[in-house]
Amino acid sequence: MDVDLSKIDHELCLVLERLTREQGPLEGGWLVARARRELRDARVDHDAIVSAVDSSTLLAWLPTGEVAHLGEVLDGAILTLRVRAGLAGRTDLWCSVSVQPLLNLAACAPIPLADGSGVVSRPDTGHEVLVGPPGWLPPVDRYEVIGLRLGGGRLSVERVDEASYPDLEEQQRVKELLVKHYRLERWFVGEDDLASRPAEVVRALAHARLEDPHLLCAPHPPLEELLHLALRKDEEHHYWRDYAAQVEGTSSFWVGGMPDALHHELSARARLYGMSFDQYVVAVLGQAAWRTPFAEDMGPWQDWDPSPPDQEAAPVVAISDPAR
Repeated sequence: MDVDLSKIDHELCLVLERLTREQGPLEGGWLVARARRELRDARVDHDAIVSAVDSSTLLAWLPTGEVAHLGEVLDGAILTLRVRAGLAGRTDLWCSVSVQPLLNLAACAPIPLADGSGVVSRPDTGHEVLVGPPGWLPPVDRYEVIGLRLGGGRLSVERVDEASYPDLEEQQRVKELLVKHYRLERWFVGEDDLASRPAEVVRALAHARLEDPHLLCAPHPPLEELLHLALRKDEEHHYWRDYAAQVEGTSSFWVGGMPDALHHELSARARLYGMSFDQYVVAVLGQAAWRTPFAEDMGPWQDWDPSPPDQEAAPVVAISDPAR
């Protein structure tokens, strides 16, 4: 997602967010007319609507061409969060990127609780915190998992048993779908950006839900755990291992003309073994080199003799046939 923050029409975004939140998915032409009237601005046209939707994490284009609110797209989804402190008796929930969509929704308007006990809001303190009435949080211990589900515009919170997660194969399929959309938001650059990560995660989740409306309707691991390699590119062990390898006695070089098939194969094996591409290539080259006699200084290759210098070839001894 490449957005020039200096050119975002925030007033138009707020109008579109409120209209879609209150009335559901709306057609672009209707939004143009309504936004013009509310803002008293004749410059609002279809291009302005497109720009506003593309720059907002609270709006999404439906395949039908209508504009939908993020709450509508995530209706029925349950986002899980591993809490970093016990929640007994607390009204504040400190969040992470795993529930970033809820943080964005609550920052714009309070979210009613499903049990009718009040609303959940995000304070104007700059902290990534959701605050609600007493008793809205289950009394879980530190490092346990809770689930926050949106349904009909209302929020419910429950303790999640990690044993209830889908099997690893299903988790991998969900991960692949989310990562595909996250990488599209990154414009294929392949690197994570801490500044834009929250917005990109929200938009990636929204687009993945449009592709699969049943995505995350059952509890899964928190997004930051499910998407560890995609979201923690800046914190991967590869970075520190590669950094530590840049010491005296090492060299770097560029390889040109590598066949695509070989590059893909080496990359796949590196991922399989949890290594960076450079690490795996160095390991393979080292293994190939040091397994051969040429690893030692054998002198000119013309004089190299593979047989041991102090031993002669053992004579071949015929074994008599015991049947005779």
